[in-house]
Amino acid sequence: MNYFLATALLLIIATTPLISQEGTKIDLNNVNVGSKRLPTIFLFGEEFTARERNKLLRGLLKSQFYRQDLKITINLQEFISKRAFSFRHIGPVEISVDGRKLKNRNSYNTVIGYQHQPKDSELNRLLIKVKNVRIDSSLNGMLKRRSLAREIKSTDEKIKILLEEIEAEIEGDTIIVSNKKKEKELNKIYRIKNRQEKEFNESSLIEIKIITN
Repeated sequence: MNYFLATALLLIIATTPLISQEGTKIDLNNVNVGSKRLPTIFLFGEEFTARERNKLLRGLLKSQFYRQDLKITINLQEFISKRAFSFRHIGPVEISVDGRKLKNRNSYNTVIGYQHQPKDSELNRLLIKVKNVRIDSSLNGMLKRRSLAREIKSTDEKIKILLEEIEAEIEGDTIIVSNKKKEKELNKIYRIKNRQEKEFNESSLIEIKIITN
């Protein structure tokens, strides 16, 4: 399996709207700016108009934003030059409200009642107060991925060495080990690798800061 640090951002045109929980995709289109002052988003330090900013925030906050299959597409317009383009991100994101990082399960995305719907009253109060939204690269996420990539590489080397020592037979996806002690050791290392891979895939490369004051 190849591991890499995803830092590239893709600029594409996207028009199909969809919001869902499983394999969450949030797709928003911005239209031409009229005379009314539209909400804005700061994307990597540059200000853009975002007509459907509240819709974006609502979708994000109600979603499982920590999932690695999260998809976000936003069509934006540059605040000064009016240049239009699209921003797309695939993968988990980190969200903070007034400097406080949201937990994976929080009051905005936790289901309640027999209809299994998140409570909207608190979310609506938040959206009314939003003054600023910033989307930036997550330095902590990038550093964590770099560290985990090194750990995974080291674990793979340990597995390779152990397989050579015990002369294991490999049939398809099955590893046959006659030495039970070595088999337990090998299984332990594979469990470590699975944990490292899970942490790697769940590391957020993007952070979204919601500011109300």
